[in-house]
Amino acid sequence: MVNSTRVASQLKRNVPRREYTNPPVFEVILDLQFQRSLDEKTLRELRGHLAPSFPQADQQNLIQMVMQVGPAGQAFQDTASQFGGWLFRDQGWVLQTSPMALTLHSVRQGPWPTGAYVGWSVIYEKFLGLHTSLAGVYGSLGPKRAGVRYLNRIAIPKGEDISRWLGFTLRAPSLLQELYTFNLRQTWARAGDSDDISATVGLAKIDIEDPTIAANHQGILLDIDVFNLWIPKAPSYAELPDWLRRAHEVENQIFEGCITDRLRERFDAQ
Repeated sequence: MVNSTRVASQLKRNVPRREYTNPPVFEVILDLQFQRSLDEKTLRELRGHLAPSFPQADQQNLIQMVMQVGPAGQAFQDTASQFGGWLFRDQGWVLQTSPMALTLHSVRQGPWPTGAYVGWSVIYEKFLGLHTSLAGVYGSLGPKRAGVRYLNRIAIPKGEDISRWLGFTLRAPSLLQELYTFNLRQTWARAGDSDDISATVGLAKIDIEDPTIAANHQGILLDIDVFNLWIPKAPSYAELPDWLRRAHEVENQIFEGCITDRLRERFDAQ
């Protein structure tokens, strides 16, 4: 059973935001989905528009499979390729642009969270620049979903009870021993008093690619996705900066409600 009471009470208390020396953040995703679609010409022109900020651009294609049945009952299959947008990259940043979506990724280097984490302030500033730059492109499409998603990769010592490290865990019958694998995922419709902010929290066991860490630890993915559940509650394009700021505050409070002091001490250590 997920400790949802603890998470909810943590939100209500409006816990001050903490900054950690070595946070477990592996990837941060800012995702926007729209009610209307860009035309192909405008979408293609984004490569030149964004080239100064994202020098590497890869074309994305959509593959459609068409099935037809002839008069005698015989089946015909065909495929068609259609331009679907761009995948832009630049040193830890990935931007996906499609007819009805815009997604910014900030990814740390390596398969496990290592190296410097740029932090929310840098990610937010990057988004603000795109928000202004692309207002004439996506501004009139009407957002239907906005989201802030944090993927945290956490190493827990092998053989230890996960509940000593995480407050968002599986509570199993005492008969069961040696938890082998798990994948929990639950969605809440409202975060505190904000009816335009919902959240999904996931917890799963994952592989650790770094053999030096994997030797004595098991990998845990803490996945926190904060978004608007209902389309009528989606922010307008102009409201996106303020909404994302509030959503990040909610994400931070959920994160604090999901970890214990043991992990806080680790994240504070060099």
